Amino acid sequence: MLSYYLAVTVDVCEHNKLYEHMNEYQIKDSVNLDGEVAKYAKQDIAPIVELYECVGAKKKLIKKYQFKEYECKCNS
Repeated sequence: MLSYYLAVTVDVCEHNKLYEHMNEYQIKDSVNLDGEVAKYAKQDIAPIVELYECVGAKKKLIKKYQFKEYECKCNS
């Protein structure tokens, strides 16, 4: 069965009640997961990246990363 990780970048703005998936990136299990997730967060300016483990057609959330440096500043 095919197994891989999927990083999903998320745009968040509490002021506008926004929580929107932006992009999905397939990650091979042989790489540094934390480094790859940080790279995608920076690329998409995403305050949250959800990491899923995918086995076959099943997708399971295994970790949610938060990046304060990319949080929305519209309320400040």
